Amino acid sequence: MDQNRQKGFTLIELLITVVILGILLALAAPSFFEILERRKIVGATDLLHSDLLFAKTETIKRNKVIRISFKNKGTTNWCYGMKEEVTCDCTTANDCDIDGVERVVKASDFPNVSSTWTFGSDTAEFDPIRGFVNLNDAGTATFSIGSADTNVVLSITGRSRICSDTGIGGYPSC
Repeated sequence: MDQNRQKGFTLIELLITVVILGILLALAAPSFFEILERRKIVGATDLLHSDLLFAKTETIKRNKVIRISFKNKGTTNWCYGMKEEVTCDCTTANDCDIDGVERVVKASDFPNVSSTWTFGSDTAEFDPIRGFVNLNDAGTATFSIGSADTNVVLSITGRSRICSDTGIGGYPSC
């Protein structure tokens, strides 16, 4: 039995392992950052979709209009907020609230995601009786980052749906 045999890694084995790990990380890093960017756009899309559902539900429940107001479209400095009965300014602190709870979503929550929309007068509101959207308020919000984009489509029947022509988030094609 060889008593001089050493246990563990040699320096060369350790260096080879570190080099291989470095190469694998260098190959994986761009994909990882792309995944993070795509998660931002999916997060913004899902949040607007759920906020539209919230506004519709609350409008019917309260029998009062909940209005969603959008600002700064076409930029990475966009925002939207909700308020009962009136239009609010999401760039002004504490202007958009429901029952004392601030209801504002800002681009700073989703860095590098830009947004455009085609809602009438940059607002969307639902009819308190049927939950329909005013004819001019139906439209589409588009979130984009790089070459990826998603759409939240609001129809005059008050139905909102998500779609993407770039295959982001597993959403169906528009």
